Amino acid sequence: MDQPRTLITAPIHFADSAVWFSAYAFGWGYRAFALPFEVVREELGARNETEQQVRLAFELNKHRILRAVQQYRAASATGERITLSIADLLRETPELDYFGA
Repeated sequence: MDQPRTLITAPIHFADSAVWFSAYAFGWGYRAFALPFEVVREELGARNETEQQVRLAFELNKHRILRAVQQYRAASATGERITLSIADLLRETPELDYFGA
C-alpha cells in the first residue's frame, strides 16, 4: 500500500506577525501551523515581509516546511496552531519521507 502524502495549504499572509497554513494527511487529519516572519526571513530567505517575498520563500522551501510539519504528525491534535521555529526547520529527520508537494 502506498504511504499517505502530507499536503500543505497555500500560505495566508498576516501583516503583523506570521504566515499561517495547514497541513493534512490521511490518518492524522489537519494541523494548523504558523511561520513567524523572523523565521521566514532568517531561515527561508525572504528579503522582507512583503506578501510576494513571503510566498516566494514559502514555495521555494516547501520541502523543508513539509519535513518540519511531519515531525508533528504524532502530536495530539488540540486544535491549537503550532508555531514552527528555526530549530524545527533545521532538525534532521531521516526517518520521515518526503512525499512531494
